[in-house]
Amino acid sequence: MDIPDFLNYAIAFFSLFTLNVFILLYLRHRKDYHRPLKHSGWMPSVSIVMPAYNEEKFIVLSIRTLLDLDYPADKLEIIVVDDGSADNTYRVAKAFEGQNLRVFTKENGGKGAALNFGIRKATGDLVATMDADSYVTKGTLREIIPYFDDKDVMAVTPAVKIRESSSWLKEFQRVEYLMILFSRKLLSFIDSVPVTPGPFSMFRRSVFEKIGYFDEHNLVEDQEIALRIQAANFKIKSSMTADVYTEPPDNMKDLITQRVRWQRGGIRNYWKYRHMIRPDYGDFGMYFVPLNFAALTAFFLLLGLLVYSLLTTPYYVQYIWLEAFGMDITFVTFVGSFVVLVSTFFLWLAIRSFKGERVKLRYLLSFLLFYWYIMVGYNVLFLIKEIKRERYSW
Repeated sequence: MDIPDFLNYAIAFFSLFTLNVFILLYLRHRKDYHRPLKHSGWMPSVSIVMPAYNEEKFIVLSIRTLLDLDYPADKLEIIVVDDGSADNTYRVAKAFEGQNLRVFTKENGGKGAALNFGIRKATGDLVATMDADSYVTKGTLREIIPYFDDKDVMAVTPAVKIRESSSWLKEFQRVEYLMILFSRKLLSFIDSVPVTPGPFSMFRRSVFEKIGYFDEHNLVEDQEIALRIQAANFKIKSSMTADVYTEPPDNMKDLITQRVRWQRGGIRNYWKYRHMIRPDYGDFGMYFVPLNFAALTAFFLLLGLLVYSLLTTPYYVQYIWLEAFGMDITFVTFVGSFVVLVSTFFLWLAIRSFKGERVKLRYLLSFLLFYWYIMVGYNVLFLIKEIKRERYSW
């Protein structure tokens, strides 16, 4: 067996192993997946901190959904922090200021700094972060709070989704978000939730006193603080019923820019917390952290193998593919086909788990066919920008 064949088998095995772990987690916990939590009746005070930078287009609807939450007004405070916007974000938000909503403005310092500014002014037992381009549903808060009956739980992530639309690019991302949410819920069963997304993740306020505030110089501060919570051996849980909708990028340039930032920040964060690869950190340390390094390595190896194959494959195989296809079938071909089938089954499970989310077949097929190419784009760009050490700000 030559080196390319060996690498193909290794990547195929890794892909199957990873997918099968998630599928087995689903089969093991499928009865608990949507089971509502029993609530002790605890009604804590809640502070919602919304950092905003040039968000006048979306912030009005975001604030209105917060004000419409099904929760006692005397136990709820909303803190909007304008981070030196160049538009009318501060003026628009200020118009809503009232009994339980306060608006502040400060010099631009980044999202992490704006979050910390608001958290230090918060008085609630629980603190939620809220992106200014996202919208909660009326019952979101009540769906999250029961998780905090477990004293070891320091954070809970909501069900972040994208509203159905006629845009191919948004629907493409909607499928991806549902798959990510499905995966995150499965990871919560092995205490391995790796991120607390900006749209309405909720924290026990005491966690900031124990582990510190958001890293103000991090590209993905919502992931870094989740890793820090895991490093302190606290729990992060994930809700499938606390619906929050967010505005996704509406053009390919913005989408790639967003994903490059996520990739750059993500690999930096996992490298920072590589010390967690040890039994002391349970499944998160021994499975999930290594998984991220292995997945990135496998991706670039596969990309390299595809380029190698393109350069070494005979002319007639490249240009008379239908006639030559049968001449080049190997065991690796069957393994690769099986990986595709298992991936498709996993995507079907993810979509099927959200009964209220309808996804048209053409968007599912486009996701299966084209997601790889978008991954190639943002992963190659992420690598280039990391090599060049380009700076980034929100």
